[in-house]
Amino acid sequence: MPKDWIDPPEDEIWGYTLYGEEILVGETDIRETIDGEYMKPDEFERYAYDTSTPVDTEAHRNEFI
Repeated sequence: MPKDWIDPPEDEIWGYTLYGEEILVGETDIRETIDGEYMKPDEFERYAYDTSTPVDTEAHRNEFI
């Protein structure tokens, strides 16, 4: 069936992102996390910050050096 025959309902909610934002039917650029949650592109930086671990770059990674 050609895509122009399909007319999805406008503003129908498909689901929600990791941070509670609505995802509409037909919305593009939605990404799935390892945990099965969904994110919009503007949430990538926030997700990276929330799930990262700070490191002390002054300390050596390998103490046997």
